Amino acid sequence: MCNDSSFEYGEQLAIKYNISIGNSTTEITTLQSLCRSQVRMKEECWVEGVQIPPPVKRKRRKKPTMNGYNQTPYRLGRRPGKQGPRPLPGNQGRVEKLATGKTDVMTRTKDTNRGTGVTTIKTNDGAQRLKITKDIFTVGTWNVQTLWTTGKLELLRNEMKRFRFDVVGISEVRWTGKGETPRGDFIWSGENTTHTKGVGLLLSTKAKKAMIGYNPISSRLISVRFNATPFKITVIHVYAPTSASSEDEIEAFYENIEKELSRTSKKDLIIITGDWNAKVGSDNTNWENTMGKYGYGDRNERGERLLEFAALHNFYICNTRFQQKPNRKWTWISPNGVHKNMIDLILIQKRWKSSVMNCRTFQSEDISSDHSLVLCNIKLRLKQRQIKPQQNHRFEINQLKNQATKKLYQEKLNANLQRIIETDSIDEHATKIERAIEEALQTTITTTKRAKNPWISEQTLNLADEKRRVKQIKSISTQNAKLYKDLCNRVRKSARQDKEKWIRDKCDEIEKGLNVGNTRQAYSLIKTLKKKFVPRTTAIKNEDGTMAQSKDNVKERWTQYCSDLYKDDGGGDEIVRELENISPSYQDDSQDILYSEVNQAIQTLKSNKSPGSDGITAEMIQAGGEQLIHQIHALCNKAWNQGAIPKEWGKSILVPIPKKGDLHLSNGRQPTNKTNCVLTNERQVEKGTSM
Repeated sequence: MCNDSSFEYGEQLAIKYNISIGNSTTEITTLQSLCRSQVRMKEECWVEGVQIPPPVKRKRRKKPTMNGYNQTPYRLGRRPGKQGPRPLPGNQGRVEKLATGKTDVMTRTKDTNRGTGVTTIKTNDGAQRLKITKDIFTVGTWNVQTLWTTGKLELLRNEMKRFRFDVVGISEVRWTGKGETPRGDFIWSGENTTHTKGVGLLLSTKAKKAMIGYNPISSRLISVRFNATPFKITVIHVYAPTSASSEDEIEAFYENIEKELSRTSKKDLIIITGDWNAKVGSDNTNWENTMGKYGYGDRNERGERLLEFAALHNFYICNTRFQQKPNRKWTWISPNGVHKNMIDLILIQKRWKSSVMNCRTFQSEDISSDHSLVLCNIKLRLKQRQIKPQQNHRFEINQLKNQATKKLYQEKLNANLQRIIETDSIDEHATKIERAIEEALQTTITTTKRAKNPWISEQTLNLADEKRRVKQIKSISTQNAKLYKDLCNRVRKSARQDKEKWIRDKCDEIEKGLNVGNTRQAYSLIKTLKKKFVPRTTAIKNEDGTMAQSKDNVKERWTQYCSDLYKDDGGGDEIVRELENISPSYQDDSQDILYSEVNQAIQTLKSNKSPGSDGITAEMIQAGGEQLIHQIHALCNKAWNQGAIPKEWGKSILVPIPKKGDLHLSNGRQPTNKTNCVLTNERQVEKGTSM
């Protein structure tokens, strides 16, 4: 029986919902429903002679996944998406050891730490170890037909924001040259002159930080290497010749892939993505180790060549591993919508195929291409490189021209300099001066952040979203197909208008700068509009012609090049002896450097020059006042009397400025050094003293 309070609450519900408690079956059923949904009693209840049982919790029947297991399905690539546990293999109790190929028994214990992805694995010999690789590495491929269209790269980035991805290979980029964008999230390799072919890789923020290096091989081949756990990852993206190409061109294409594979470390996990222009079909007879039984369509001659290549190098085609609906298999559709093929494929080394969680096509994405996006989830984890955070802002030095701002800066700086305690350490003294200047600037003038917002407008992005929605229904009627074609034209037109508006705004800023006398800013904007785009590339070729990709190898190559460039074969020894005879050493000349000499050297420093490693410019020193000059004067005398300079003065930033020719060669760039401004001042003092 239910207590009185529950009975009263049942009557209150009847009054609340205007239900008269009687013998009517409808009324009693309605009251039962109300009690079950709102009272949520744990005991049975009686209302006017009607027994209301406690609500029964129904267990939801788990739907089987595409693998046939009652586990939470993982929605590949979608954001936000629920990343469920990795499905167990078909034997429900065994797992293939990825690195060695041995088969071990895997049991999940009750104390499995699901939050960290740590799983206890029990091997055949009874020992236990922890399997810690828990993250999902998502790699993809997409033929976009062209990126040589105004705003096409921004539209591609906008489309990929809807997915969780790490690396997506892009085919038919049609950009000339080789390099990477200023953001560093897109690298490409194309033809030298013609806007044809071209391959590229779109990287996520996590993948960009984990990238060791990349190698733009040709307009059909590019590779990138990542630091990952437990093994490093090498992704090779390809764009195969079409069916109209000759057999010699096909063989040369596969030979280039084999050469790149031979240069890749055998310990790396290698993934090959791309538009292969080959149909492998759905019949895997005699090819069970190379492809699964869930392919699409029929096989052609190019498909046979691809299977031979994959079998020779122990690769597996991920697209054929999982049972999917047909629209999640085919990756290309003919313009009339009749013919559909699966030609954009992702290959992985055969020993790693058990790490592949899913691989499918996404037909909903739209980039005005007849190809569709393919994504593949792999159970791996990227390892982020330890890099220093880059400053995205700089001080607005022009504000120091204002007398009020300059006076406030001097007051803050003088207060900081007065706290400097006299010390014999020249390094400590230089560091304290640098810190005093930086603290005074932070509290006095504002900073200018580097603009990262794209010039493409929200209206264009909205049109692109609408175009993507219409793509799903364009095959229903002729009117929808016409609407989709119209939206494609509107997106291209809107992107061009956005670019023109951005240029007009820059021209207005130039005119405004010239009117107010800010010629430096005006000519800087003119230079920005007129200069040609120079791709940024960090990779450089060694003396033997191989590509140095990693940061350490690139630094080693530049060190070797600069050493050879500035090497003295002995001809400068006589000049050094002449200088020693002309200028007395600091031991023979006991006279200190004068304050007036330091002051004169500071005033002769050139303005609007890039700072060195300390970030201090000539304008900061010239506006510092007498207290700062006294500190620099004392520092210069310490350097003169001790015969040594601070360690920070010995550092310089090497900037390789691109020249004409191959930018991957050392002689294709002009190395320029950026030194600290205080060191430049000290050299000016020495020059004046020697004269």
